[in-house]
Amino acid sequence: MKEMNQINQIKNEELLSAIAFYDKKHDRLIRHIVSAENCDLVVYHRPGRRKEEKRHIIFYHGACGRSQMWAHQYEAFEDFDLYFVNVRGQGESLMKRGLPDLEGATQDVGVILDYFQLDKAILVGHSWGGNPLQEYTYRHPERVQALAMIGSWGQHRYMSDKEKSRIKYSSLMYKTIPWKIIADKNSKMCSNNLVTRELIKKAILDTGRDIFINLGVTGFLAVHEIEGYKGNPPMIFIRGEHDFPTHLQKIYSDLISLNPNSRQVVISGTKHQPMNDSPLEFNEILEQFFVEVDHQLKDN
Repeated sequence: MKEMNQINQIKNEELLSAIAFYDKKHDRLIRHIVSAENCDLVVYHRPGRRKEEKRHIIFYHGACGRSQMWAHQYEAFEDFDLYFVNVRGQGESLMKRGLPDLEGATQDVGVILDYFQLDKAILVGHSWGGNPLQEYTYRHPERVQALAMIGSWGQHRYMSDKEKSRIKYSSLMYKTIPWKIIADKNSKMCSNNLVTRELIKKAILDTGRDIFINLGVTGFLAVHEIEGYKGNPPMIFIRGEHDFPTHLQKIYSDLISLNPNSRQVVISGTKHQPMNDSPLEFNEILEQFFVEVDHQLKDN
């Protein structure tokens, strides 16, 4: 028993050390406070190595996340200036009043672009965070160079009655089941990696039930069908092989039918957090996508 306790203590210490990677201070990140409607957005800017003809990427994390969810991307994509957003009502971006919703997060993209005086940017969103970026791309294609969505359920698609019923059931479940159980269950659905699980669990517990539910409800209520995207900006849809929205392959295939300038990629052995569970492969996929985008821009 004593030996087992020692082993568990060593494992816990290793786990805490690994988790600390996400919270450590990065000297290259510059903290900005961006004033938006009912919320001060905290955005971390990592300058790239280019001094001229700078290019820019804005990152949105998923529901109940925080900017640290992108810690494995802090030192990547050196040709770009990177902007890691604490999406409204989550992480360091506290609401002044009310609850955060998808519409507010959509409008915040324009606020962030204006604050940093950017004409255009590439948008990268994970899970829930991909949907407001997709909606912004649809509304303002002139300000979006490309869109990458990771494990997002898709903003522009048909929703069946079965899916709507499942959402209603889930919202009731989230209101009644103890929050710690919800956080633990969701973390296990998202990843098999113990470090990633702990990161997710803490983020969900810190964010709280009301915000979590409102993000989900307002997000799904905002899903709508469209005929296509003006100009067909480059898009990539990335999903984990074992992601829990099991119908993501069909969702992404339908989105590709709306925009022939798009494709989907599967990262094997991962669930809902490929950027943390397989960061090298994830970064390589995005890097290649950015090269393709750059070639398209030069050709045009």
